[in-house]
Amino acid sequence: MKMLKFKCTLLSDVILNQKAATEGPNQTLDFIPGSCFLGIVASELYPTDKDKAKDDYAQRMSQAMKIFHSGKVRFGDAHPSKDGFRALKIPASMFYPKLKKITDGEIYIHHLIPNLEDDTLKKKQLKQCRNGFYAFTDNKAAEEVKTKTNFAIKSAYDREKRRSEDNKMYGYESLQKGLDLFFEVQVDSDELATDIKNALTGKKRVGRSRTAQYGLVEIKPFEYSEIASGESQNNVVTVYADGRLIFLDKYGLPTFRPTEEQLGLPKEAKILWEKSQIRTFQYAPWNYKRQCFDTDRCGIEKGSVFVVDVSNCGNLDLKSQYVGSYNNEGFGKVIYNPEFLNADENGVASCQVEKQDDTENKPTEDEETRVRRIKKEIADLKNSDVDICRYLADCKQDELEQQIIYKMVNEFVQDEQRGGLFTNKGEKFASQWGNIRSLSMQYDSFDRLSYELFGIRKDEKGKVVVDESNGYLTHGVAKEKWENKRIDVVKSFFDSIKKQDLEKRISEAMVNLAAEMAKEMSRKEDKQWNR
Repeated sequence: MKMLKFKCTLLSDVILNQKAATEGPNQTLDFIPGSCFLGIVASELYPTDKDKAKDDYAQRMSQAMKIFHSGKVRFGDAHPSKDGFRALKIPASMFYPKLKKITDGEIYIHHLIPNLEDDTLKKKQLKQCRNGFYAFTDNKAAEEVKTKTNFAIKSAYDREKRRSEDNKMYGYESLQKGLDLFFEVQVDSDELATDIKNALTGKKRVGRSRTAQYGLVEIKPFEYSEIASGESQNNVVTVYADGRLIFLDKYGLPTFRPTEEQLGLPKEAKILWEKSQIRTFQYAPWNYKRQCFDTDRCGIEKGSVFVVDVSNCGNLDLKSQYVGSYNNEGFGKVIYNPEFLNADENGVASCQVEKQDDTENKPTEDEETRVRRIKKEIADLKNSDVDICRYLADCKQDELEQQIIYKMVNEFVQDEQRGGLFTNKGEKFASQWGNIRSLSMQYDSFDRLSYELFGIRKDEKGKVVVDESNGYLTHGVAKEKWENKRIDVVKSFFDSIKKQDLEKRISEAMVNLAAEMAKEMSRKEDKQWNR
C-alpha cells in the first residue's frame, strides 16, 4: 500500500454546505470531504462517451474501475493544519467543567474517570467537547486550529430582464481563503499512484458556486505529521473516529451500533457502550450525474470514541485503517489508542489544550500612532477629486470620532478615583446622571450645553462669563450633590472633548457618559442596598 500526502491551500473562499437543502440557514463544513478529491480525479481520469472511439478506451475504463469501484483507493478528508501537523476533531470523550474554558488546564477523559458519582465532580458539571479542530503536536499539549468563515448574500441573475431574478436570493457561508489543509490518499496498487498524483496536483475547484468566485484551491504533494495508533492499556482499546463512519447491518441498512468486527477488532472483543461517546449525522448527498439526491447517509460523526474491552483477545497489533462503508469517499478512518486519550488515575487528560497566542491579534502600533495614521488617510481621501472617496473620508472620520468618544467614556467610567467620588453609602446618585443625559439630548451646541450645565457662556464680545445661578450643576439642590470635586471631573471631561476637536459631537459624548455612569451607579447602589 502506498500513502500519498497532499496540502490543499484555499486560493478563494470555498462553500461546502453541511446540507443539500437550498432553503433555510446553511453552514459550511470546516473540512473538505474526501469525495471532493475523488471527484477531481474522476473528472480527469474517468472516460466519457466521447472517448469510446479512442483506441485506449478499454484501458482507461479498466483503470477507472480499479480507482473508483474496486475499493483499492481511499481519498481521505482534508483537515486544517498547524505547524506541519494535520489537526483532528476534538474527541467527544474529552470533558471540561462548565463555566470554565477548555484552555484552563482541566480536561477529563470520560471513560477513565474512576467515579462519575463523586460529589466534587458533580459540582463541576462536566461539559462535553464537541466543536473545533486541534493539532496534537505532542503527548501533553494541543492547540486549536481556527477555521475562519465568511458570509455573503447572492442573487440569481435573470438574463432576459438583465437584473436580479425575483425570489432567488441565497446566503452563503464559506471557508475563508488562505487556509491550509492536509489530506491523504491510500492506494493499494502502486501502479495507480502516479496517475492519481498527477490528476490531483495543481489548481482545482471544489464545493459549490465553482463557476463564480468560489472554490479555487491549489493542491501540492506535502509530507506532514499525524497521530499514529498506540498500544492498548488495561485491556481496553479506544477507537477514535478520525473520519465520519458509516456502518450497514446485515440487512444493508445504516446502523449506529456497529459490531466489534466492523471496528476492525476480533469478535471476542466487547464494546463498552456506557463508556463510549458517540455523535451522529445524517444528510442526503446530491448526485450531479443523475441530478437527484442519493440515499441518506446516516453515520457516526468525527471525534466519536468507542471504548472496547479486549481482555479476551490475544496480542493486538492495531494500526490506523479504514472501516465501514464508503471508504473511497473518505469515510471510515479510525485511530486506535491515540495517546491524547490517556489520563492519570483521576481521569485528568495527559494532553491539555494550550491557550492561544494572541500576539498576532495585538495591535502593532500605539493608540496615538493609529489615530494619526487614520487622520492622514482621511485627509488623502478628502483631497481626492472622486466623489466616492470624499464620501468614504466622511464615513471614516465619523467612525474615528465615535471610537475616540467611546474610549474616553470607558476610561472615565473605569477610573476608580473618579468612580469613588460618586459612590457614597446610602446615597442615590444615578438619577443625577439621568438629568444630565436629558439636557445633553436637548442641546447639541457646545456653548449652549456648557451654559445649561455649568453656567458658563460667552458675551457679545466673546468674553467668558460665569453665571452659576443658571447652571444645572452649580445651583439649587443639584449643587449640593455635585460638590466635593464631582463637578470638576465632569467639567474636565467636557473640556477634553473640545481639546479633541469634537465640539460638534459634545451632545453625543455627554449622552454616552451619562448613560454609562447611570448604569454603573445603579449597579453599585443596588449592591449596597442588598447587603
